[in-house]
Amino acid sequence: MGVSLFTVGFCRSSWFELGTGGGACVLSFLVYLQRQRELREKCWLMLEAIRNCDYSFRLPVDGLRGSERILQNTLNEFGGWMSRQKQWMEQRERFYELILANVTSGIVVLDEDQKILQTNPAAVRLLDLPTLATLQQLERYGNHLPQVFRSLPAGESTLVQFTARRGEVSLQVRASAIQVGGRWMRILSLNDIRSEMDAKELESWMKLTRVLTHEIMNSIAPISSLSDVFLHREEVRQGPLYDGIRAIHDTSVGLISFVDSYRKFSSLQPPSPEPFYLSDLLQQIRELHMVPDSIVWTQQIEPMDLMLYADPNLIRQVFINLLKNAVQAIGDQPGRIHLRAFCSADEHIFIYVSNNGPVIPEAEAEQVFVPFFTTKAQGTGIGLSLVRQIMRLSDGSISLMKPGTNGWNTTFVLEFD
Repeated sequence: MGVSLFTVGFCRSSWFELGTGGGACVLSFLVYLQRQRELREKCWLMLEAIRNCDYSFRLPVDGLRGSERILQNTLNEFGGWMSRQKQWMEQRERFYELILANVTSGIVVLDEDQKILQTNPAAVRLLDLPTLATLQQLERYGNHLPQVFRSLPAGESTLVQFTARRGEVSLQVRASAIQVGGRWMRILSLNDIRSEMDAKELESWMKLTRVLTHEIMNSIAPISSLSDVFLHREEVRQGPLYDGIRAIHDTSVGLISFVDSYRKFSSLQPPSPEPFYLSDLLQQIRELHMVPDSIVWTQQIEPMDLMLYADPNLIRQVFINLLKNAVQAIGDQPGRIHLRAFCSADEHIFIYVSNNGPVIPEAEAEQVFVPFFTTKAQGTGIGLSLVRQIMRLSDGSISLMKPGTNGWNTTFVLEFD
């Protein structure tokens, strides 16, 4: 609702002629200017709110008519539409963040200045860090890893290896690029190759073990049964064939027992997890008196009431096998076994089982978790492979650290998610 230039001119030229009518015309013009100023101020405030991403503004429409009411209604509708768009974008962002938080691949987003814009929990876990804010944090593993992160071209991938708290880590790093808001960003995806290979290898060994044990048991069981029948016949017990049949029977029984241990490896029952105190479980194992007096067993649990959520029977078997290995490695000499357990910043539980027995040669260290591999004369090669299988079923992992880690010759580290 405005005043035309003709009306304004007429009012000015007829001021003294019209008297009070001219005053009313001037007053109407001043009201018009005031409303125009208020409208500009409202538009300015609305633009400021938009610049500050505040879409909650609403302009009053009471007492307005005509074009002013239509304009302010339009501005209010625009503010409501922008508010809904903002909510939708926030929901979509939370949706993408939830996806990143649940994928098993690590994601690291870098800007053009090699600054980290975003990471997900998997990347922090794979890099064995409490948090990841700058690439300088990777220098603890040497200069090679941060250099790869800075220089890997988009569309290419490479394999990086380093030693972390949980042992040797092998990561495949793949880079891609995207332009957002006129700036280029690189997205690095990290995948744990060693864990994938270990899982496939373990699965293959289990399939092979099931086939072998099935075939061997089918062949040996009749021999054991028939030889046992002959040993109970009077003519055999009094005849010259007794010793030979006895040898056949004892060998077949021993072979059945041997094969049965492999069957246990390939037919573990699914775990029944429950919460339990680690210190209570270790006290139960101490009462088995597995460690001789010549070996000092110390432990450090932080905090003392540290709890695990796993199958206590299976985890007990893990510690029993690791302690047996340590005792056999140390032998009759005085020695030490040390167990250290703690919870990391990302709530992963690490348990280090160390001993000062002879260093495991590098060639043997690469094979310690392989089923059937053993360097002991009476060994079956099942102990550590069984431990790895139990840890895998418990959503955990086991690794052999390099000699000298934390001052110990041999250290196995267990990690529980």
